Parts: sequence; C-alpha cells; structure tokens
Amino acid sequence: MEQILKSLLAEIDKAYLLAGQELLETKRLYDIGTNIRGGLHDVLENIDDEILSLQFKKLNSGLRNVPKSGFVGISIAHSELEVWRIFISEILNLLKASAKTFKNRLEAEGLFVEVRSKEGDDMHLIIGQRDGAPDKAHVVLDEKTGEIRVEDNQVEPLELVKKIESIVTLQSGKRIKVTREAIEELTEQ
Repeated sequence: MEQILKSLLAEIDKAYLLAGQELLETKRLYDIGTNIRGGLHDVLENIDDEILSLQFKKLNSGLRNVPKSGFVGISIAHSELEVWRIFISEILNLLKASAKTFKNRLEAEGLFVEVRSKEGDDMHLIIGQRDGAPDKAHVVLDEKTGEIRVEDNQVEPLELVKKIESIVTLQSGKRIKVTREAIEELTEQ
C-alpha cells in the first residue's frame, strides 16, 4: 500500500514539474487524476477507516469531462492535484503511525542484543553492555537491498562482537549464510 501511495505522489510531483514549464498536457493531467482515483480506491479497500473512505468519496465526487487538447500551467495542475497530494500524505502518515514496531531483546555474556523493526522499514540491531555503559553499537540492515551498514554517528560493533551474519532464505526454503568473509549454503542440523 505504501508503495502505491508513494508512486502516486511521485506522479503528482512529475506533473508539477511539467506544469511549471507549461509542458503538462491536459490529457495527461486527466489520466493522472484517473490513476490517483484507482490507486486510492485499491488502498482504501484494505484500510478500515470510515473517515478516510468518506473523504475519498467526497474528493472523488463530481463530473469529470475528458479535457480538450492543450497544455496547462502550474496553477491549474495545483488546483487539480493538491487536494489529492494532501490526502495521500495524510494516508501515508496514518499508515506510518499505525505500523507496529517489533522489538526483541536477548541477553548473553554480559551483552544485550536488541532488534527493532517496523514493517516495511530497515531493521536496527543494537548491541551494548548489560552494565549500562553508554557505548552501543548500532547496525542497520537495509530492508530493500539487504545491505548491512553502520551509520556515521554510530559505534562499530567490532569491539563487542566477533562478526555479524545474514541468513537468506530462498523461496524453496534453502538457507544461505552471508558474512564479509564467505557465502555458504546452510544444511539442516
């Protein structure tokens, strides 16, 4: 759902860019409106929120005529699309606010290892000493690329742990362990 909403916002931004140069064709503006209505209809079917549904119904009401050929400027594009941009942003904010944060914590050998993630977000791995020392290692596992990175303002975990591994599970169920040193298939033990 979030991806659909973000692509609709990108479509609106592109329309604004073209309209700012008076290169947005009226037909394309009409098509963008149609795409927005269709995409939001699909998203709102999966969200149980009466207020959002009624807002969509209100924004979606009214006659829409196929436009005459030509080009429109930024003021017309803004008057047609800005209410949709605001509405889409409102839905995105609602989804982010309602996304549940998953947090797991394990304590071993004088350390704690904590994993935090939200659905659709990066996973954060935090490693620290159980004695309350302020230094903590913070590693981010990128949800889209699988990249493991240490952000600039965070401590490298190498003083606390020997290595960090990732396990990739294929559709077939086969598991592959990935480290900086090697990549190997795991066998069931």
